[in-house]
Amino acid sequence: MKKFIIALCALLALTFVFVGCKDKNKDNNQEPSQQTPSYTIQWFDESGNLITTTQVKKGDEPAYQYNLVDTAEWDYTFLGWANSSNGEILETLPSADKDCSYYARVSKVKQKYTVTFNTLGGSNVDEQVVEYGSKAVEPQAPALEGYRFTGWSLTANTYTAVDFDKAITGNVTYYAVWNEVVDVVGLLNSLLNGYEFNPINYIPESMMYNYAPNLINSDDIIDNYGSFINVSDISYGFGEQWHMVLDNLLQSQSFYNVLTVVEGLTSVSISAFNNYFDSNPADTASYQFKHGIYNVAIEFDGEIIVYLLDYTTTLPLLGEQSIQIALMMDVETSQRIVRIQLGEANALTYTILEDSYEFAIKYLGARTAMFSIKRANDGSVTGKIYEYLTVAGVQSSSRAEFYITDSYVSVVGNKASGMIGFTGCINELYNVENGTMIGYEVKESLSSIVYNTLWFNLKDISGINTIKYIPATQEDTAKLYVNGSTSVWKNKKVGGLGVKMLSRRFDIEFRTQYVYAYDAQNEAYVEYRVEVPMLFVQEEVYDTLVSDVKEVNQITISVLIDKDDVEKILNDYDTLIPIFEKDKDIITVEVITAFIGDKIVLQ
Repeated sequence: MKKFIIALCALLALTFVFVGCKDKNKDNNQEPSQQTPSYTIQWFDESGNLITTTQVKKGDEPAYQYNLVDTAEWDYTFLGWANSSNGEILETLPSADKDCSYYARVSKVKQKYTVTFNTLGGSNVDEQVVEYGSKAVEPQAPALEGYRFTGWSLTANTYTAVDFDKAITGNVTYYAVWNEVVDVVGLLNSLLNGYEFNPINYIPESMMYNYAPNLINSDDIIDNYGSFINVSDISYGFGEQWHMVLDNLLQSQSFYNVLTVVEGLTSVSISAFNNYFDSNPADTASYQFKHGIYNVAIEFDGEIIVYLLDYTTTLPLLGEQSIQIALMMDVETSQRIVRIQLGEANALTYTILEDSYEFAIKYLGARTAMFSIKRANDGSVTGKIYEYLTVAGVQSSSRAEFYITDSYVSVVGNKASGMIGFTGCINELYNVENGTMIGYEVKESLSSIVYNTLWFNLKDISGINTIKYIPATQEDTAKLYVNGSTSVWKNKKVGGLGVKMLSRRFDIEFRTQYVYAYDAQNEAYVEYRVEVPMLFVQEEVYDTLVSDVKEVNQITISVLIDKDDVEKILNDYDTLIPIFEKDKDIITVEVITAFIGDKIVLQ
């Protein structure tokens, strides 16, 4: 049995060897020496760079599809294959019989682009076909009735100037820019004849320093009350708030005076520019000429017309100064801007609209101020003024707001040189008819206590006819007497248990006012700062003023001011002072300086 199994295994092994050899011969129908050879073909681009490598059997024709991609600059065309980079193009590639290389032959042409000119309704402008990298030629300006062509823009709705020196790299459309044709000479005429504006025109005649009925004789000014003075002889004038308004207006007069030279040059300027305009209808941007000592430049960009005048002259108090006057007008809004530079330290800029005026000034390197004024449809006028003064490196500020109607001038401010350390507000009230002060009310805070005091000129208080004042000395306190009495004038305390119980209900004190006289010899108006006696009373006890004075001084007085006028003072106090306190710090020196700006330099 064992021998049988061994014999069987040997038989199976022989069978496996036979079958395996048979299968191998079956899968190889040819001998290795009978296979077809293949060759390596290298394909190079037009620059000599290898694109790819392919295998081709002997006798087959090589082939490769070379796909070119055009660029913004070049339009490529495949011409065929060659045996070398600059070789002759082969009509057909030979059947493969060895390894070889082929090189692409390519032609390239610069791309061409269309430049289109959209005139937006103007006359036609032909399009241009331009090679990549070349420049379009700026065409002749189109025409459009009623408009002036000012250039080409990259966009239709906003102005982005076209640079014709820039190379073309694609299709592009340029848009015409038009400005409506305006009467440039007429605008110049309007500008030169419209600068003559003076904010004093907004001020009632009675509220001016030169109002004849209120002028005084300088000899009548009282500066010593050491003996009894008749109250009727005391010269009362403007309070410090209105004086601040007038002072700023008058300081600006030196600037307005130099504008008179423009009036003398108006006809010459218009005539010169008219002649220039007639001979240069397509170019009205700028024109310059010299007339005597004056250098004149005119510029118009379609929106703003500018008239610039430079010269050198000698001015009172300032000496020889280089002066620049710049007049500008927005042709759409008719807003006028005037800027005047006197030397380096003095400049004024003001803007004019039909119903408003605003100016800013820097003067002698120490004073900076801004003034605005506006007239409403009903004829009433409102104004604001901000003033900064720098002396020895110390800066102080004053502000005022005023309101003018047919009946009253109300002015609110924080200037009170007669009140040492004063940080409150004052609202003055004036009668427009005669330009006299009706009175004022003061708001002052001390130690968290707010005092509201009404002040009246003694001439408006009946029962007080004469007054005598002895200033304080080291040995004695100040003393005041009225009506020839030898008894000292007394005040009365508020009393009670309130926070004001030790404060005075009323009293008489001297306050700063300003009066004016005419100096015939020098033909000039002279301002005098005077200290005048005024009566004050705390608003809360105004109704008991008469009885309070009677109680402590045995004098019967009455306030001669009309009840409606007193109510006006009280109402202004309640309504105008809150507005003033809210607005008083809006305008800073930096804001004023920016408004004034720098000397104008035309391109």
